[in-house]
Amino acid sequence: MLSVENLGMQFGGLKALSEVTMKVERGEFLGIIGPNGAGKTTFFHAVSGIYLPTSGKVRIDGAEFQGKSADAFCKAGVARTFQTPRVFSDMTVHDNVRFAFTFGNRGGDASLIDEVIDEVHIGSLRQELAGELPPARQRQLEIAMALATAPRLLLLDEVAAGLTEGEVDEVARLILRLRDQYQLTVVWIEHAVRTLMRTVDRVAVLHFGQLLADGAPAEVTADPKVISAYLGDEVTQ
Repeated sequence: MLSVENLGMQFGGLKALSEVTMKVERGEFLGIIGPNGAGKTTFFHAVSGIYLPTSGKVRIDGAEFQGKSADAFCKAGVARTFQTPRVFSDMTVHDNVRFAFTFGNRGGDASLIDEVIDEVHIGSLRQELAGELPPARQRQLEIAMALATAPRLLLLDEVAAGLTEGEVDEVARLILRLRDQYQLTVVWIEHAVRTLMRTVDRVAVLHFGQLLADGAPAEVTADPKVISAYLGDEVTQ
């Protein structure tokens, strides 16, 4: 579904990503972890058309996409959320999702809009202004907007940030259900490492812009390089 080869991103003298090579198979649930500044969000920017990579290849279903616009990525079935939710504050929840349907060339059928809103558990808020929602609800709205574009690849950037442990687990269950229901390939960046490790099929670790490890959760948590660079005793006790 998604593959990157020797992906690099440089800002002046700063290498945000350096020769990252990674594949995500169709239907897979990949988690990406790493300390702040590791290049995780930059990676998402590079594989969704926000940034033009300095070097390397980005392929969606085998077709090269580096250098294409975010709109082209969307039309190819790539949708994403952001660390800070990007919603239209002066529009209702319903109108935010309706706009996303239109942007994704899927039409604006009211029943489909309501279906997506209900699926992320914000049906009671459909007529509320998005700007008046608490951050956790804005994150749910952003997931609904991403789903509205009819994605095949869903990129989630810290959708559990600021939530309690119980709420984080609820988000993980929601993502798993949505993956199965909509037949999605999912890549999830998250700092809630324990929950992520229990949820995903595979984990990739970024550190100083490089791919430090990539494998099954049990393998990654036992990797001395990962423990030293990031996890410490957090998930090994």
